[in-house]
Amino acid sequence: MSRPESSIWGNILTCFEIGLHVYGIFAEKNSGIALDANYAKEVLSEKALQAGEVHGEHVYYDDVKSAIPAYELLKQGAITDPEFKKYCGSTEQLAEEGKFFAPEYFGEFSAPSTTPLGTVTDSQFFHNGLYLLESGGKWHLAVNQIIAKQCLSDFAHQLAAGHDDYLYYPLDACAVPIYELSASHPAVAEQLVSDDSLAHTLCEDYPVYVAIHNLHTEEWGHIHDSAAPKSLFLQIQLDQAVTGEEPNHRHVQVTYETDKLAAPFQVREPDDFFEPSGELEL
Repeated sequence: MSRPESSIWGNILTCFEIGLHVYGIFAEKNSGIALDANYAKEVLSEKALQAGEVHGEHVYYDDVKSAIPAYELLKQGAITDPEFKKYCGSTEQLAEEGKFFAPEYFGEFSAPSTTPLGTVTDSQFFHNGLYLLESGGKWHLAVNQIIAKQCLSDFAHQLAAGHDDYLYYPLDACAVPIYELSASHPAVAEQLVSDDSLAHTLCEDYPVYVAIHNLHTEEWGHIHDSAAPKSLFLQIQLDQAVTGEEPNHRHVQVTYETDKLAAPFQVREPDDFFEPSGELEL
C-alpha cells in the first residue's frame, strides 16, 4: 500500500496523507483524494466505490466527488489529518453540502415550503436547489444557500432576503443571480428568453456591478447594454407583462465588495474572483 507516484490528473505537485492509505493530491489538471484500491474496498460502501475512478493501485475522487469518501471516512474516524478534518467540518454539514457536489450519492436539496412572505402556493423547478416560488401573491427566485455560497458573488448575496435554507429574490431584483447562475447551471441558462433584456436590466439597475465585472473580465465576457425592455428575460416575467401584472419595481443600492466564488469541496485554494464562464456544468 504505497503513496501514489502519478495520478489521473497529470504530474503530482503535492501529495499528503490525510488518513491511513488516504491521500490529498494537488496535480497539474485537478486535485482531490486518492485511496489505496484494496483499502478502499475494505472501508467504503459499494455506492462510494462506484463514484471513484480506479487507476493502477488507487481509487481517485476529484475535488467535487471528494465529499463522498471524506464523508464515509469521517464517520469511521479514519481521517487523521487535523487540518483536513477541520476543513471538512461535521459529517452532517458534509452530507448537506454533498447535495450540491454529489446529489447522486447524498440526494437533492429539499424544496422550500415557505418563503419570507408565507406559505408556497405555486412553484416552478429550475434545478436541484433552484426554484421559482409564489407566496403572498408574489413570485421569487429561490436559491439554496449552499448553492449561493458556491456560485453567487457577495453582491448577489446582499440583494437577497434569507429564510431557512434559501435566499429569495423578487422577479424585479433577480437579474444578478440569474446572470451568475446561468454561467454555472445550464438549466438556468435555458430559462433565459432574452439575453438582451438581462444585459439591459443589469446595466440599468446595477451599473457598479457591471463596471466591476467588466474591469475583471476579458472583452469577450463583458456585459454591454442593449436596446431591450427591462426585467423581461424570464418567461414568467413575459407572462406577467401579457396579463397586465405590474411588478413592484425596487432598486436596491448595494455597496460593492470584491466578488468571491467559494470553492467546491476540494484540497486546492479557492479562486479570488467570480467570473461567469459556463465551465461549471451540473
